[in-house]
Amino acid sequence: MAQELLPADFEIRLKGILPQRPAAAFGPKQFQAFRINTLKISVDDALALLIERKIDFERVTFCPYAVIIAKTSAEELLRSDLVDNGLFYAQGLQSLLPVMILDPKPGQRVLDLCAAPGSKTSQIAMLMHNEGYLKANEPIRQRLYRLKSVLQLTGSKAQISSTDGRRLKEHAGLYDRILVDAPCSSEGRFVVNEPKSFAYWSVRKIKEMSHKQKGLLLNASRLLAPGGTLVYSTCTFAPEENEEVVDWFLRKADSSIDLMPVIMEGVATYPCLNQWHERDFDPRIKGAVRILPDERMEGFFIAKFVKSLYK
Repeated sequence: MAQELLPADFEIRLKGILPQRPAAAFGPKQFQAFRINTLKISVDDALALLIERKIDFERVTFCPYAVIIAKTSAEELLRSDLVDNGLFYAQGLQSLLPVMILDPKPGQRVLDLCAAPGSKTSQIAMLMHNEGYLKANEPIRQRLYRLKSVLQLTGSKAQISSTDGRRLKEHAGLYDRILVDAPCSSEGRFVVNEPKSFAYWSVRKIKEMSHKQKGLLLNASRLLAPGGTLVYSTCTFAPEENEEVVDWFLRKADSSIDLMPVIMEGVATYPCLNQWHERDFDPRIKGAVRILPDERMEGFFIAKFVKSLYK
């Protein structure tokens, strides 16, 4: 059987973004990461259950409440009551990072602007200990069912809304933390030999996503309280959806908004671009991070902004 290739235009673009990509970057993952849901069980008790059931696991160095399990054992866990009862939740390693950088605290007002399917929303609720106010906004009504299901399964408390995130308004107060895990072209999820993973990709879609992302990020900044943190993330490589969006936002946003360096230990990253197609980007963009795709991690982009207390 002939090997399926990734889209030719994508391959050409990728060489300018990730010149030396890891061999396993777009191969099928042989491991599954799980988040231990500490709303329902402690980390120690969860690990004890895995040991009791003879399910081999590996701790995640950068995330104390996550484990990695080989594919065959992961399938066993996925069929078990431990997942059915929401004690363990399957969540990619890269998916854990934006919420860790957001660092929500109990008692805060937090907004997840693009919430479905609910993985990051439930992670936020967990770190908040279900204390404070969490709004989960999902504009696509068909995806609300999945969001509600995940929140119920994990015991996560959140106020659900269904509004275009570019037009969402808040009359009850601004937010201490906002996550914009934006809809994107999903290039980080491409898998060789799985054409359906890139069937809808095109340069035109990248441009459409970039336009939407700019609107989401700008409106999110208006909902952010002074002293608050805003995290923007995508699962794509396209500079038009990453560096270009951040560059545009830094020029358009209120002067009280600034980009802060993202610091992560134990996670492989590679430099953000300072230029794309002869367009120079704001030098502050080097503070954002690109997550290096490998046999366990998908490609990801994360930027962190703060709004100063004083203009």
